[in-house]
Amino acid sequence: MMNYLILNLVFLMIILVLNYSIYFLSFLISIEYLIVMILFYLVLMDYNGFLYFIYLIYSVCESVLGLSLLVSMNYEYGHQKINFLNLA
Repeated sequence: MMNYLILNLVFLMIILVLNYSIYFLSFLISIEYLIVMILFYLVLMDYNGFLYFIYLIYSVCESVLGLSLLVSMNYEYGHQKINFLNLA
């Protein structure tokens, strides 16, 4: 039962992140919340300890990349609004 609750929270958070994030920093905070929720799911499923270590390495690399993009975007454009970006 707890597995489904965590997975539902993850999917709900993904929907909220994609629909209601205006600023890049709030988007990064939401993504970090998703990373913590997935880590709790891995702990709950009792996977191998080495998998936790690899997952934490990737999540730290992702957060460093996101913060460096935030700093460079603030330097280049002067603000952090996501809707200003054209990713197409």
